Amino acid sequence: MNEKRWHALRESGFRIFFVGLFSLVIAFVIYSRFTTPSSDPLAVQAQQLNNLAYAIFAITAASMASMLYGSYCIFRSEQMRTAGSNSPMSFITGAFTNRNYWRIMAVAAIGYGIFFGFLSQIFVYRADVSFTEKGLNVPSVDMTPCCAAPGYMPMLTVYITDHFLILVIPINVMLAAIVSGLVGFNVALSVFTYRLKKLLQVNTSIAGGVGATCGLFVGCPTCAGSLFSALIGIGVAGAGTSASVLAPFQTLFIAVSIPALVAAPFLIARSIRSVSNRNLT
Repeated sequence: MNEKRWHALRESGFRIFFVGLFSLVIAFVIYSRFTTPSSDPLAVQAQQLNNLAYAIFAITAASMASMLYGSYCIFRSEQMRTAGSNSPMSFITGAFTNRNYWRIMAVAAIGYGIFFGFLSQIFVYRADVSFTEKGLNVPSVDMTPCCAAPGYMPMLTVYITDHFLILVIPINVMLAAIVSGLVGFNVALSVFTYRLKKLLQVNTSIAGGVGATCGLFVGCPTCAGSLFSALIGIGVAGAGTSASVLAPFQTLFIAVSIPALVAAPFLIARSIRSVSNRNLT
């Protein structure tokens, strides 16, 4: 009976996840077709795309929510499947039977998301620029429906104050959500591991210390980029120069961090299992 429950939950999770994923891909492909400058009769003028652009944002939000819920269902099914076993997955999922770690994950993800948002120019604060002096209404919303690669359009600019705006580019927001969620997950799992070791009074080895240091960079890829810039001496010429020179490296660190963030829980789970087995013996 229990096997049927987790199996059904996992299948449901995969269906929900892929419905969201395919909806997102199809929406961007269709929108790109409409906004590609060509003689194609499907192509329309940019000023006619505002309603469609808002619809794309709504589909993006709904698709991301669908993928998030699907992932949660898959995770819950793995909790049920691996309960009581000694596999790495059981230690990963077992940590989140305590709701406190979901809260830690949420706080860490939101905190990192805000940090990531400022560094990736989703949140833009310019003390030296007055939007009202440039003839813009504050607060206001400006939609840019055309034209760029799929995922980069439509673009929504929300002017919050005279010096602060939010720049919503779909692919940037999705990247921020993915990385922030993975960071939050790893932070919560790391906190669980730390508390477990403290409870069992297990000393951290040199290898464990190195792993914790690496975990800092996995958990904060933008921090890794900033430290890299400091080590090679970028930034002495000014913030603008630093940002422009560092941008390609920052993108590289973010790209590398995603598979690292996916792999990190399994490395942490091995540490948890070794601690648990040592305590049993």
